[in-house]
Amino acid sequence: MPEVPSWWEAVTHARRIFCVSHPKPDGDAVGSLLGLYHAFRRRGQEVTLVLPDPVPSYLQFLPGWQEILVWSEAPEAITQAAGQADLFFCVDFGKWDRLPSQLRALIDPERLVWVDHHVDSEPLSTQWNIWVPTAAATCQILYERLLRPWYGEPLPLPARIALYTGMVTDTGGFRFRSVQPETLRSAAELIAPPFPLEAIHHYIFQRKKLSTLRLQSYLLQNRLRRLEPLPVWLVDIPAQVLAEFGATWEEVETLPNQILALEGALLVVVLKEYPEGTRVSLRSVGEFPCHQVAQRYDVGGGHRNAAGATLYAPLAEAVTFTENLLRNEYADKLLADYRAFLDSLELQALGKYA
Repeated sequence: MPEVPSWWEAVTHARRIFCVSHPKPDGDAVGSLLGLYHAFRRRGQEVTLVLPDPVPSYLQFLPGWQEILVWSEAPEAITQAAGQADLFFCVDFGKWDRLPSQLRALIDPERLVWVDHHVDSEPLSTQWNIWVPTAAATCQILYERLLRPWYGEPLPLPARIALYTGMVTDTGGFRFRSVQPETLRSAAELIAPPFPLEAIHHYIFQRKKLSTLRLQSYLLQNRLRRLEPLPVWLVDIPAQVLAEFGATWEEVETLPNQILALEGALLVVVLKEYPEGTRVSLRSVGEFPCHQVAQRYDVGGGHRNAAGATLYAPLAEAVTFTENLLRNEYADKLLADYRAFLDSLELQALGKYA
């Protein structure tokens, strides 16, 4: 009989579980929290879900999203729940500086199960670290390594919806290079009938606001430029532009991936003006390491092909910093990686394997 993981007993006997994920939550963060919530609640456990920032509107179709507490809105309730918790979960992030310091202080590393897939993470727990940087999403790890074997029967439908949403969003609809055969096998299990597959894809990929289309059209025409001769496209977004279009930052979240579809693009950099500084989104194709570039800013990290960073400087300074960084330190690699990427797209030579 296989040995039971040490965290298994802790999860089984915990009466109150406190789960937290990262700021600016994406589908993998919210899906991870809600996947745990619905599985644990079905077993009669009390679960508190916490995020530093609110759930984005495009994910507010997920069953149970209203149960997630936001640190800036409910610090007292969150503090009380943490004080009563038997067990903690930190999911989809791997550095303590991703959390507000007061929220981080509530989490006991001695009673923490940490689950993540980011390549630049640093284990957060003193004893239960489930880190799989080759996984396509944290939701995939939670399903394969924890919930599927621990639960012992098919997961509740709301849990499967949450976990599938995390996987489909973090892989760009199962298009990214992080997708492996096991990713698709797990997705196939999660969507076993009954499952509202069409509804989920509608909410994630098909609902667009008119303000979003107008804003993105303006940005593509007026703020987008190529860093010639590099295969790099850059767009900077002043906060005033959002105000003029009556839009929110959430409405530019998909912009980097859209620009990455342009011919001649290996790397896309989107810089956004916030009160505390400039936030940066990086997306790439091929082997170019976004996460390494992100680490050159004041705070940054992520995946090889998708990363984020913050520079505590005005937007204009951040644009200059980014352009100098890419031209002076990454130019040769950008050009070489782009040639290698184009070579990798050539499928004719695969005919010899037919």
